[in-house]
Amino acid sequence: MLSAPAQGRTRAVALAVILLASFMDLLDVTIVNVTVPSIRAELGASPAHLQGMLAGYTLAFALGIITGARLGELYGYRRVFLIGIAGFAAASALCGAAPTAEVLVAARIIQGVFAAAMVPQVLSQIQLMYAPHERGGPMAAFSSLSGLAAAVGPILGALLLRADWYGLGWRSVFWINVPVGILAIVVAARVLPHGRAATRPRLDLTGMAICTAGLVLILYPLIAGSEKLPWPAWTYVSLAAGVAVLAAFHRHQRRLARAGRSPLVEVSLFGTRSVGGGLLVQFLFFVPVIGFFLTFMLLLQSGLGMSPMEAGLTMLPWPIATSVAAGLGAAVLLPRLGRLTVQLGLVVLAAGFALLAVSETVFLPGVIIGGAGMGLTIAPLAALTLEGVPAEHAGSGSGLFNTVAQVGASAGVAIIGAIFFPLLPTAGYAAAFGVTMWVSVVLLAVTLAASFLLPARRQVTASRPGP
Repeated sequence: MLSAPAQGRTRAVALAVILLASFMDLLDVTIVNVTVPSIRAELGASPAHLQGMLAGYTLAFALGIITGARLGELYGYRRVFLIGIAGFAAASALCGAAPTAEVLVAARIIQGVFAAAMVPQVLSQIQLMYAPHERGGPMAAFSSLSGLAAAVGPILGALLLRADWYGLGWRSVFWINVPVGILAIVVAARVLPHGRAATRPRLDLTGMAICTAGLVLILYPLIAGSEKLPWPAWTYVSLAAGVAVLAAFHRHQRRLARAGRSPLVEVSLFGTRSVGGGLLVQFLFFVPVIGFFLTFMLLLQSGLGMSPMEAGLTMLPWPIATSVAAGLGAAVLLPRLGRLTVQLGLVVLAAGFALLAVSETVFLPGVIIGGAGMGLTIAPLAALTLEGVPAEHAGSGSGLFNTVAQVGASAGVAIIGAIFFPLLPTAGYAAAFGVTMWVSVVLLAVTLAASFLLPARRQVTASRPGP
């Protein structure tokens, strides 16, 4: 296992640098949303290109993140973390220099691959650097990053578009990762501890291939088939094949576990109620939320003619409400209410989406309420999901948690986009957005039903995981 770094300032700096990596990943999702219309205009990107640019990143991340966690256990958390940041920065430069939409999509996929190497080390190191009773602050900081990225992303993206440094326009949102990545590499190389898992599990290359095939078979037709309705027959065949392939992947992982070998996914974790229930809720939650971020920015800019800065400022109350509610939910409500905190958040988020569905120009109430609902949900959900993961499976738990989030994000772009884009030619932006919001309310109702699988109360222990 990873040996804990020195206490005090060194550990605080180590935590800051791994959180910076996670923030870079999240920022590269939210900052790109505000630049979608500019990318579409300059590169002539089709809806499939735009969804490929957004979902391709999260899909590559989802496909690689469990392997990234395993690589950290094999070759050292710090080493894999540094390789991930370096590759992420290089891929960001390729995005910034992309001459065509196709190259941009490919560069985003490469970016997602390297993000999958660096991000799993974040939760793994938090779990191993801190005793369970010390993790409240680091976990709250990790959970609040999504709200912070949602706040900074649109504003920073709009500022970079307005500044138009050296005529780069939207490209500067990718180039900015390069100096930040270099700084993170320099600091991480000095303060992050050496260490890896006590045992050296083998890479399950067969499992990687099966899992990748299954996820691609499911998500690709949702992206490629989103430009027109009805969907062609091949999309339904691909979806069915993807489900079958993922079922085969699950059987393969169980066989490896029974044989005492090293499965890509530690299937025993699914038997833990907090993990199994939490992962399902997380997937269902991310589908409408990430779909909203995409469609709302397109409505504001392409539908209502707002500038990127105006759109970013319209969105700003959402992450502010998310950050405030996340702190309230994790620190105050979760210890008292348990899973009821998550359920309250889902109801509040659905109410915000309903308000947005009926609003034509006044978005502030729905944005504030929706952001508060997201905050009440996401931070307590992370704590409830990971509390039952043993220290020896920290890497697998971290990988699963992040994988499900990214698969949900990819599915959100694909599913909500598959509803939104075909409606545009006949219904227009406002009506298409309203339909997606009502669909999202229904999805949140399903998520609320699934939330009863979560443990009713959080069990907190004070023991430190062994080295």
